[in-house]
Amino acid sequence: MECRKIGILGGTFDPIHNAHLLLGESAREQFGLDRVIYIPNNLAHMPNRKEISGTEDRYQMVKLAINDNPYFTCSRLEIDKPEGSYTIDTIEDLKRMYPGDELYLILGADSVIGIDSWYRAKDLLQSVTILAAIREDDDIAKLDKKRRELKNFCNADIRFLTFNRIDISATDIRQRIKIGRSVRYMLPDGVIEYICIKGLYK
Repeated sequence: MECRKIGILGGTFDPIHNAHLLLGESAREQFGLDRVIYIPNNLAHMPNRKEISGTEDRYQMVKLAINDNPYFTCSRLEIDKPEGSYTIDTIEDLKRMYPGDELYLILGADSVIGIDSWYRAKDLLQSVTILAAIREDDDIAKLDKKRRELKNFCNADIRFLTFNRIDISATDIRQRIKIGRSVRYMLPDGVIEYICIKGLYK
């Protein structure tokens, strides 16, 4: 069986918005990925998790957001674990599910800077290729220095993913909905409809 290249994009996705979709599509196009899997976080390890929408709502919004892209899929891998899941746990599960395929973990540049403090960081860095999304205002020299440090530390394979910045944030979207402002063109119409039906962020 031919080896596939699978991108992994995790996040809170509360709600998923167009910048998340553009990030996945940019990774797919630049690195020839056969699939991008969006994985909503369980949040069991987050202290402020009570302020975040339920796992099922976030999962359904991701499904609605990606349903017109045949390269995108959504996984319940983390949200179905009541005890939560660290990134390395998720990657190890995916390796068992997709033996022989190459996994590419898509992260923001700020996450890459601090990744060596993550739980079982060395195992994680040796298990996947990291795609670090860089934007115009990122400190490229600092990122490149970190990339070389991690290469020397554990032979980490970190590649830069060019990502055109869209100034959209889930925090801003939630606030806009709360005060009755428009979020059109910031997230897919199906997600907006779901938020309205469910009365989220009011």
